[in-house]
Amino acid sequence: MSRVLDILRAIILPLGWICALLALVTPVWFLVAAFGTKWEFLSLEFGLGWMTREMGQKLLLACIIAGVLGAIFMLLHRLLAKEVFGVVSSPILVLAIGLAGLGWTWSIDQARAATRPLLDITTDPADPPNFSTSLVARRGANAESLDYAAKQDEAGRPLAEVQAELYPDLTTLQLDRSPDVVFDAAMTYAHENNWRVGSASRSAGMFEAGAESFWFGLRDDIVVRIREDGQGGSLVDIRTLARRPVHDLGRNPARAADFLAAMAGED
Repeated sequence: MSRVLDILRAIILPLGWICALLALVTPVWFLVAAFGTKWEFLSLEFGLGWMTREMGQKLLLACIIAGVLGAIFMLLHRLLAKEVFGVVSSPILVLAIGLAGLGWTWSIDQARAATRPLLDITTDPADPPNFSTSLVARRGANAESLDYAAKQDEAGRPLAEVQAELYPDLTTLQLDRSPDVVFDAAMTYAHENNWRVGSASRSAGMFEAGAESFWFGLRDDIVVRIREDGQGGSLVDIRTLARRPVHDLGRNPARAADFLAAMAGED
């Protein structure tokens, strides 16, 4: 029995250190991947692709394996020696981190599977609001194309047709208020929702803005257009699209729908 307990202790001790190390390194690894990408110390491909999707999954599995093994060996020692050996919190903590991480990635995968990746959304597919040349230049060479008419889904269907099928309510909004009043309301909404407003012109009835996700700093570009309807009211359009070709989990369609609902609610 003494020999068995010695072997168990020889296993538990380094395994406990491994659990503690994984519990410390794993959260830091994902934070570095997310904020390193957001602050542009890391490329999107490296931070989101390699560190998170590829190596991150392996790191989470290592946490679970180490936590399970640590718990098993500690339990065996407790049953045989009638006393606890090692830091019990280490395997519990690392196991919780691994399970929470895999649960989070599973929820993201489920959201990806349940949402069509429409990265460019507009309420006027026939005449989408255009972006200024200065914003186009800031988007960079690797940004998602702005040519809405040329975009198609995997089956070759025009993007406008797919959007009309999935989001039939995302159409030009007609309001009874004047363009000036609607412009002010739209600008207020943009600031309240933390859009970074760039170019804005009351006379042209348009403004551009940007939004950025908390994790990884995934950027979306937004343009709002407000025109007279010829009857004293306004026609309101929005276009919002992901800057990089990364699944937005329905973020852009939701943004357009929320904006239209807010503008309609003030009418």
